[in-house]
Amino acid sequence: MSTVCEPKTISVPVMKGTTLREDVEIPDGLQILEHGEVPEHHHCFRILDPEKGDERLTWDNRCLQQIAAAKKAFVDLIKKGLKPFKVGVDGVATSEAMSEFDPSAEEVLFLPMAPVAGG
Repeated sequence: MSTVCEPKTISVPVMKGTTLREDVEIPDGLQILEHGEVPEHHHCFRILDPEKGDERLTWDNRCLQQIAAAKKAFVDLIKKGLKPFKVGVDGVATSEAMSEFDPSAEEVLFLPMAPVAGG
């Protein structure tokens, strides 16, 4: 008898100051951290959500399959409109946005972007 696993998804805010949300499928190999500290040897994406609090995705930085899954999630989150920022020394976010996945980044913050008025 085989079992079928449903894909894991999270709902993320995609535009600051609105209720607009998008579902993002979480690739196999990434874990959604519900509570507690990020385990040793794991890196973390933190998706900042003003409604639900931080959504945290973790992966083991020693496992190539999980690193590849993290890269896929990184690209998918950007496609949904979130902006990634590498966290620097002592857990302080840098002002430099990331343009590509960096597997050495221990923590990456994803923020919804503010709408831009044009004319």
